[in-house]
Amino acid sequence: MEHQVSEFLINAWAAIFTLMLTAYVALDGFDLGIGILSLTERDSSRKAVMMEGLSGVWDANETWLVLLGGTLFGAFPLAYAAVLETLYVPVLLMLFALIFRGVAFEFRLYARRPAGWLLAFGIGSLLAALAQGFALGALLGGRIIDRAGTPADLFAWFSPFSLLAAVLVVNLYVLLGASYLLRKADGALLESAHRWAWRAALSLSLLLPVFIGCSARVMPSVAERWSVEPLAFAILAGCLAIPLLMLLRSLHQRHNGSPFFWVLTGLIVSVIGLVVSHYPFLVPGSMTLHGAASSTRTLEFMLYAVGGLLPFILGYNAYQYYVFRGRLQSEHKN
Repeated sequence: MEHQVSEFLINAWAAIFTLMLTAYVALDGFDLGIGILSLTERDSSRKAVMMEGLSGVWDANETWLVLLGGTLFGAFPLAYAAVLETLYVPVLLMLFALIFRGVAFEFRLYARRPAGWLLAFGIGSLLAALAQGFALGALLGGRIIDRAGTPADLFAWFSPFSLLAAVLVVNLYVLLGASYLLRKADGALLESAHRWAWRAALSLSLLLPVFIGCSARVMPSVAERWSVEPLAFAILAGCLAIPLLMLLRSLHQRHNGSPFFWVLTGLIVSVIGLVVSHYPFLVPGSMTLHGAASSTRTLEFMLYAVGGLLPFILGYNAYQYYVFRGRLQSEHKN
């Protein structure tokens, strides 16, 4: 039964949660992508430069994941309980992969043979991205809560649609990582980044329409909303196509500073599309924001406690990227 809670506070926290999610995917997405790309780079000196590009920012990027979990637990506890109960396997896989990845990143600096730790870092990055993709697919595919209104079984998250979502997330992170390297690398690594970005951009252009079509098929409410509001859907599709085309154009013209911007723009449009497609549901098809929300007093307290920290975290992140701006030195030795 839904309870009486301030609609303003519910929507405010939904907006804050969406902001945190976007920040996490954008920031941790590119460093997970660089970790995945490190699996394909054979030259040890170029691998070392890739790691150097992450050394000042990777741990702070994951701050957004902690905030996401805390916000979901505090502001929408019923959704937190339902999601975690069904997604134990991918969530635990993601956490172990992130821990494994962090340990490997630090230990490679002191190991006599860092190649093994670099491989571990890449594998941890890939597993974390796959786990997030499977969780996203289960959420958007309506496999969190079953028809009886109870959390689905432990392996309900695995489906062809969630597998497609996992491939899409890995593809997106690789594109983010390659685009970030275009802004930071030079020499041979810059050429590799350009090649990786081209491949990832082309495969994303093929995967995205398939994923959108499958989303409408597994979640009929989404297709129904789009059929009721065809103009809004057409505008969103157009807004998504523009950054994709600009991304391909900037790669073709070798404007190395632009691809990362266009990938982020496309990501923001995609998040807006997800919100428009599923609002007011937090767990698509089964649990609304209102039904999952904490009490008004809890949301008010969180708005002061957590909401007040957000400007400082955003400012810290911005300062961090300002300090570590500029291109990496290709002569870096491991």
